[in-house]
Amino acid sequence: MLEIAEYFSFNQFNSKDEGFYIVEHDAPSPEEKEIIEVLPFMQGQHDFSMLLGERVFENRLVTFKIWRPMTIYEDRKRLEADAKQKLLINGILPLRDTYLERCHWIGKCKSVKADDKQETNTLTLTVEFDCYPFAIRNDTGYSDVFDDEPFTDGIDQWTGFWVKGTKRVLIINDGINALNPKMECTAAMTITANDQTLKLQKGMNEDILFRFKKGYNYVNIVGDGHISFFMDVEVMA
Repeated sequence: MLEIAEYFSFNQFNSKDEGFYIVEHDAPSPEEKEIIEVLPFMQGQHDFSMLLGERVFENRLVTFKIWRPMTIYEDRKRLEADAKQKLLINGILPLRDTYLERCHWIGKCKSVKADDKQETNTLTLTVEFDCYPFAIRNDTGYSDVFDDEPFTDGIDQWTGFWVKGTKRVLIINDGINALNPKMECTAAMTITANDQTLKLQKGMNEDILFRFKKGYNYVNIVGDGHISFFMDVEVMA
């Protein structure tokens, strides 16, 4: 048998570890959330879909068809039951897909359909995931600081800085959308970026109105302690 090269993993389920080959993979582009209005006494129609400056999309359906050959009946039944148990009982989680480079999906399993063939001793599962429209970058985003070097770690976009008094840093959002960071501080701080000022408390902070735009973001930080920025950089995969 050929070695299994491509696979997906979700929570406790890994298609390669379970002996499945991916025979079909489908992740069509998401549908746009269009807001089209026809206004009285005005020519044509008007598209308000980009009122906030970005296109907005529906979730996308990511589908895998996985196939396991040369498997006796008892094992086929067990594998089917295990797959449903591991995939369907969970909520929204990261979906790792080797078809993507440096990215992962976020979503939940929508359905698991089985095709058991006794005559060939094979089991085929069609697994559907309801996913966020954009893929999330795995690697650490780029940042810079003007008086020392930041440090980064982990799968999520994560950048940390030590602050004593005032520090100015540059955070580059190389995704395709503005992003909403989570910020963890060891003490109360104040940050200013893109004409937005936010007072942070000790611990984890998040404000849905505070966003890093695409490209360069110059951030002024006032306080004493350490601050970490956690960011999900989005890409259209």
